[in-house]
Amino acid sequence: MKYSHSKAMAVFYKIVKLVKNGVLMIIHIYAKVSFHKVLEFFRYP
Repeated sequence: MKYSHSKAMAVFYKIVKLVKNGVLMIIHIYAKVSFHKVLEFFRYP
């Protein structure tokens, strides 16, 4: 029982890590895009 529980936890943590990385990547891309849009906005008033 203990083995399967730890295995489930390992899978759970792997999923959490993947989700975290995915969210961070999306935020990073979104920030990059918005930053470029803001730069364009200020460059061409």
